[in-house]
Amino acid sequence: MAFVEITIVEVDEPHIEKAAQPNEVMVPYVLSAYPPEEWRSFFEQRAPASANAKIVGNTVRYQCPKDPKAIKRYGSCWDLVTEIIEAANRYYIDLELARQQELGQSARRSHQSQGSPSEFEKEWDRYMSRD
Repeated sequence: MAFVEITIVEVDEPHIEKAAQPNEVMVPYVLSAYPPEEWRSFFEQRAPASANAKIVGNTVRYQCPKDPKAIKRYGSCWDLVTEIIEAANRYYIDLELARQQELGQSARRSHQSQGSPSEFEKEWDRYMSRD
């Protein structure tokens, strides 16, 4: 199954919690899908340490200013989380592309190591070389 880029769907407002820092809250941003492990690790490493970012299931918990405008769609905190999500999407797509290329190269090496072409390949080559 092909990877579909992940986005923020909404803020889970009933589950916003106070943070350890005054005037800050932990905001649960609901994602469009459950991210793969490599994606999740990249996101958590890329987020600033001050954000205390953690992904649980399909939710990003991110420390934000206690300002409803910053938390809502297109607010400053929403935008920061979105930037990291977009970087994680690019990272994961590149990772999957590299995996697919390696699988293709491995299959070619395996095919080449099997030796001479099959009867079908010989017949195909004869057919294709006719004028």
